[in-house]
Amino acid sequence: MNDNLLIREARPDHMPAILAFQQAAIAAVDPRVYTDAERRAWARTPAVGMARIVADGRYLVADAGGRLAGGAGWDTLPDPPDAAVVRAVFVDPAWHGRGVGATLVRAVEAAIAAAGRRRILVPAALNAVGFYERLGYAANEIGIVDLDGVDLRYRRMWKSAA
Repeated sequence: MNDNLLIREARPDHMPAILAFQQAAIAAVDPRVYTDAERRAWARTPAVGMARIVADGRYLVADAGGRLAGGAGWDTLPDPPDAAVVRAVFVDPAWHGRGVGATLVRAVEAAIAAAGRRRILVPAALNAVGFYERLGYAANEIGIVDLDGVDLRYRRMWKSAA
C-alpha cells in the first residue's frame, strides 16, 4: 500500500467525496459481472444508512493528502447478536490494486473485534468475491437486493473476528 495514505474516520462533510468514489468504483465494474442496468441502479442507490454509519464513526476513509482514495464501514446485526456486517467497501479506480481496499477492510475488522463482535459478514459484490476470499472470508449463499426494481446479486461471506 502507498505509505502516504492515512486511514481515519470519515466525517459528514466527506459524503460528496465518498459518493463520488463509490460511483466511480461501480462504473469500473466489469460489465460481464453486472449489466449496465445493474451498475446504474447500484450507483443511484447509495448504501442504506451510509450517513448514519459515518455519523456514528463506523466508516473509515483512506486519505491521500486530502483526496479520498476509498472507504469501508461496518454496522451491527440484530441476528446473530455477536456479528457485524462490513459495509460499503469502495476504492477509487485510480487506486485499485495498491492495497487500499485490504487495508481498509482490515481496519474495519479491527474495529469490529474491538466492539466485541465475533463474526463478520460481508455482502460481497460478485466482482469482489476473490478479494474477500484472499482476506479469509468463506463464500456462502447468493443474496439478491432490490435496487429500485433492479435485482442485484451478491454473495454472503463470513469470517471470524480476530
